[in-house]
Amino acid sequence: MENICSEWKILLEKVKMAIIPFNFGSINQNQMEAFKLLKNKKLNMTLSILGMVIAIALAYSVLVFLNKDESKMQKTSANAEAPAQGLMYEDLGDFIASNHTFYNETLGWGRDRKVSWPKQRKQAELIINSLKKISSENEDLQKDLGTITSMAETVQSGTKEKDVLIKLHRYFHDLDIGFNDYKDTTDYFDVTEYKGES
Repeated sequence: MENICSEWKILLEKVKMAIIPFNFGSINQNQMEAFKLLKNKKLNMTLSILGMVIAIALAYSVLVFLNKDESKMQKTSANAEAPAQGLMYEDLGDFIASNHTFYNETLGWGRDRKVSWPKQRKQAELIINSLKKISSENEDLQKDLGTITSMAETVQSGTKEKDVLIKLHRYFHDLDIGFNDYKDTTDYFDVTEYKGES
């Protein structure tokens, strides 16, 4: 640190000596040396800052890449475990929450303007297959699951009706509130038979 301060003091002295007696007609040796040093210091500082920016950008890129790679590995391992157990979801609550999240991410907040129908058909197939293994003893909830199956079959058949998707989303939304006590919203569409355990 002391070394850097003394270099700056020397540089400032040379600059003062070069500028104070500066004659616009000619440049003496001290003035030329001071300008070279000043130019080199600015260049070095600029290169140092640029180097730091590049290093930070590279570090950030590596972190982003590693996070994406890690999340892919987690998804792959989770998908590999599910078929081995023969279950897509841990229980009915997980089934409802997972599908609510799917529809939030694919249809919520204006995303319904650009629907990925292949993705929606694949999800509908997953819902239908899951509901072959999932049921409820609650009569109202079982009716809602039947309605969900019917709507999922409509989507899976290739029909491109956004209203059906929106209604599916609303069913999972209301069931998530009633069954899982979901509290991240005040919206309630009142489309389900099931209103929660009294």
